Amino acid sequence: MKNLSLILNAILFVLVGVLFYLHFQSPGKTQQTQQILQADGKTIAIPQIAYVNIDSFQSQYEFFKVKRAELEARQSAMESELGRSVSAFQGKVAVLQQKAQTMTEEEGMAAQQRLMQEQEKIEQRKQTLEAQFMKETQDFNIKLQEMMIEYLKKYNADGRFTYILPYSQETINLLYVNEMNNITDDVVKGMNEEYKNKK
Repeated sequence: MKNLSLILNAILFVLVGVLFYLHFQSPGKTQQTQQILQADGKTIAIPQIAYVNIDSFQSQYEFFKVKRAELEARQSAMESELGRSVSAFQGKVAVLQQKAQTMTEEEGMAAQQRLMQEQEKIEQRKQTLEAQFMKETQDFNIKLQEMMIEYLKKYNADGRFTYILPYSQETINLLYVNEMNNITDDVVKGMNEEYKNKK
């Protein structure tokens, strides 16, 4: 839970990677800016590729920033809850250690049994909270992916791009990109406008 930013980046990268395989034109529709190459009597359509810089997208897209802040607050609340439980448990252990000299063997074993049960409850609660957090993170990323795909379908309704790829400097999924093919600003601007209108 301590690497929320890394988790979000990795999940977003994987989800947005799906865009690599999306073909944004319907069958039978010709591209308005399609480039054709003639070679050895064959006509070859040159794919038009654009990319979205995921690092910039995350830092500028309002929906992402709001939801990331909510997830960070949720993570902090979970960690605080677990921290309080562990502190209370450690206090009980310290009290038991102080009283151990004056307790009978039977009382000591009963106290240890209670502490073991409490420790198990804390561990179960930790696992439950971690599972909830991962589910919330996954739901957020699925929603983000759906929003991005829907927007890119509208953005590329004229079919000018064959592929729109994700690009991230942190994960180095593409070794080289031409800045002329960067549509990040357009995508962020359009998606921010849509998000603002839906709020």
